[in-house]
Amino acid sequence: MVLVADMEAGLEHLSWAGGTLRHVDLLLVVVHPQAKVLLTARRTVRLARQLGIPLVAFVANRIRPGAAGEEDRARLEAFAAEQGAEVLAWIPEDDALVEADRLGRCPLDCVPTSPGVEAIVALSDELEGRFMLGAVPG
Repeated sequence: MVLVADMEAGLEHLSWAGGTLRHVDLLLVVVHPQAKVLLTARRTVRLARQLGIPLVAFVANRIRPGAAGEEDRARLEAFAAEQGAEVLAWIPEDDALVEADRLGRCPLDCVPTSPGVEAIVALSDELEGRFMLGAVPG
């Protein structure tokens, strides 16, 4: 079974009291290269490990184009390595995603060929390939 949950901001889902995520096999933490985001991500990884979540990985979001994007990538790669985790996907900064959110629409339905949607679809394929193939007894 696969459950994808977009949790509210905050870490209570990883606390022993709440522990909503205690039994997941993989926790994806969405990050972008800002100090406060990385501070929260570091705390999230620590709590996930305390709960016994076996695998934590990152999804890099809002990656800028050009040289700035290369700096973003380098910073996030170093951060992931420091946490003993990997970055599974790089979602580019994409105005089409912002507009779909503003309209309350699923980006896959309204802008399926935007770079952001294509990166998210690639992440889905990566997750399916790594974690789902052979996972169902048969």
